Amino acid sequence: MNKFEEIQGVINNMQAVFASEEVALDKAFNRVLREDILADMDMPPFHKSAMDGYACHRDDINNELEVLGVIQAGMVSSKKVGKNQCVKIMTGAAVPDGCDCVFKVEDSEKISENRVCCLNPKTFHNICFRGEDYQKGELLIKSGTIINTPQMAVLSGAGYAGVQVSRRPKITVISTGTELVHPSETPKPGQIRNSNTNQLVTQLYKMNLEVIDTLLLADDYENLKIHFLESLEKSDIVIFTGGASVGDFDFIPELLKELGFQIFWDRTGIKPGNPMTFSQKGMKYVLGLSGNPVSSLAQFEFIAKPVIYKLLGANFRPLRILSTINFDYHRKNADRLAIVPVIINEEGTVDEISFHGSAHINALVSANALLEVPTEINHLEKGTPVHVRPL
Repeated sequence: MNKFEEIQGVINNMQAVFASEEVALDKAFNRVLREDILADMDMPPFHKSAMDGYACHRDDINNELEVLGVIQAGMVSSKKVGKNQCVKIMTGAAVPDGCDCVFKVEDSEKISENRVCCLNPKTFHNICFRGEDYQKGELLIKSGTIINTPQMAVLSGAGYAGVQVSRRPKITVISTGTELVHPSETPKPGQIRNSNTNQLVTQLYKMNLEVIDTLLLADDYENLKIHFLESLEKSDIVIFTGGASVGDFDFIPELLKELGFQIFWDRTGIKPGNPMTFSQKGMKYVLGLSGNPVSSLAQFEFIAKPVIYKLLGANFRPLRILSTINFDYHRKNADRLAIVPVIINEEGTVDEISFHGSAHINALVSANALLEVPTEINHLEKGTPVHVRPL
């Protein structure tokens, strides 16, 4: 088992640690559901027409039919539809008792003011039958689901005006590096602008998580310690970028050890992005990501995001698409899972983009996916099946 697989095993064994809270349905999008959702009624709750047309008895489909009236959506007709009779009906309206067929308006011919015939005797029934979608008491959505657009519709239909979701952790992002300046500043010789903070905060916002503070700190141990302790007081999760490696000024692992944090791993087994820490002390969690922007993005998508979702109680499975590669790929060392920015094209295959390594942030502008190259694979020929993760 390689290091990345080992980490996935640790993540899979993590338990939800954040309590649940009730939020209004319109605030529930992209939150982690913490209750099973059950149907409070059959859906649809009545036999309803699937289209605009005429409701009748199928046995009469070849006959001339008397039109008894019109039923619009929201109405329930009290008319009894007898032999060689029908009612004009709108999409979504309740089908009268006894009718077992609705033929489309387009398949009808008007014979007189109140008489029609069907031009398609082989028409489908065109009725959504009661309970066809789901039945009362049925489990609709499991606890742990990340609420997306389809879940919002189902929750509404099941009458959930409020839902139990995981409380959002308070998160502080600390970018470290004496060479870093704010995006608004012009770098002096030896300096670069800080790109990690906005990249990471955006990744967290896409998860609908709350970032309560962002800091940019120089590589000074005592200053880092002071601000870290202050951040721990008000945050559930602190995420560092930079300082996670083994250089003379990479202080994060040392700081965590001094403060008594349990470090679960300090290497990831992915490239780029091998140096990374995840640690815990009580109910405080710290993720230490790389200072290189491509590395930190990959570390977040492949490791940090699954960690946070696990702590929230989510049943998270990243979307991985099986595609084919449109270029020859080669690397010298194959001891880690390689993460390569690529483009999934309109044909659904994978195109190469220029990528020079972990600091090549501009490669991410063109990329819409990350290619996975497994360990022990040095070469991929054009046309080889590959897994990619959409960005």
